[in-house]
Amino acid sequence: MNNQIKILMAGVSKMNQEGIYKAHKHPFYQLNHILVGEYEFEIDGKCYHVQMGDTILVPKNSVHSITLSSQGAGYYFEIKFSTFSLQDQQLCEDSRILSRDDTFSPPLLKEIFDEEAADTPDGEAVKTTCLYAILYKLSAPVRRGQCASSKYIRVDAYSEPIQTTIRFLEDHYAEHLSLDDIVESTGVRKSTLCGRFKRETGTTVFECLMIIRIRKAVELISFTSLTMAEISEATGFVSLTHFNRVFTKYVMIPPGQYRKHLDSQNLYWKDAVGRAGASPIARAVLERRKIDVGELVTAP
Repeated sequence: MNNQIKILMAGVSKMNQEGIYKAHKHPFYQLNHILVGEYEFEIDGKCYHVQMGDTILVPKNSVHSITLSSQGAGYYFEIKFSTFSLQDQQLCEDSRILSRDDTFSPPLLKEIFDEEAADTPDGEAVKTTCLYAILYKLSAPVRRGQCASSKYIRVDAYSEPIQTTIRFLEDHYAEHLSLDDIVESTGVRKSTLCGRFKRETGTTVFECLMIIRIRKAVELISFTSLTMAEISEATGFVSLTHFNRVFTKYVMIPPGQYRKHLDSQNLYWKDAVGRAGASPIARAVLERRKIDVGELVTAP
């Protein structure tokens, strides 16, 4: 990582009872994690009630004030930093201003302060790496929301109505869906949606639903101890018989045999891309990636 963030100050700050920092602004970012006390932060006219365990990021050039609203002295971790990198600035912009009950940041903040005190040759790299980790964590909801257009199926090559349909199927695969239920979620006429779905994906809407259900079933077989009956119900199949038939169609062996195959592998499932892994769905699960529907060749 090419660290471009410059930490200007890192330490534990104290605010005396009834303390207040009047409204001001500065051309750098300010990250506070509350250790003791309750505070009122006002940032660009918006008020935030912040208490022990919360982390708050004050954007650069924001007019802000801090008031200690609880009794006794208040203490908080504080880091002030700057960056000229547009990528870093976007990372800060994507980060939530207020993160409640933040248990991720404190150990990393302590590492920053320990490196600050030790003043080692690698200290700057360690400190900025820890700060990047905090910022990536704080920005996770926005970053993942931008990229998480789907859970199980790659949809980047499809039009918006098809992406919307697939996302609906991924969110509701455990339900007993009718075609009308699915069409209603898209706002597209039934005949138009079905024809367009087949042209773009090479599968029908219900074939895609089955692929999603089996993708989830493979995951549950691989990483849980649920029975086949429980997995069948959890993935929306009307019966265990139907589940077994569809699973065998897409994964090429029955679900019980698939679990036995995985159980026979070593700790890291080094050889799990053998017979059971021949299915693109099984490979996608074991490799922790989304399915490319174009890879699938369904049995007649």
